[in-house]
Amino acid sequence: MNAALYARVSTRDKGQDPEMQLTELREFAAKRGWHEVGEFVDIGVSGSKDSRPQLDAMMRLTKGRKVDVIVWKLDRFSGDARRG
Repeated sequence: MNAALYARVSTRDKGQDPEMQLTELREFAAKRGWHEVGEFVDIGVSGSKDSRPQLDAMMRLTKGRKVDVIVWKLDRFSGDARRG
């Protein structure tokens, strides 16, 4: 199985670091024997934005269903999970 890993932090200057998300994603994928086809990281991009450069790039790769998308936490993918 091919895996695309996506992480996002919403600020650049408040000590947020996507590495914690990426470390967990790498371990999750490795334990399942999945092949990592790429890491996509948006830094300083709010989840409420319609366009997130790295998420958009990852989604272009998934359109052909050649990869599975893995996210660290649902709100990293969709913005504020409380919005519904």
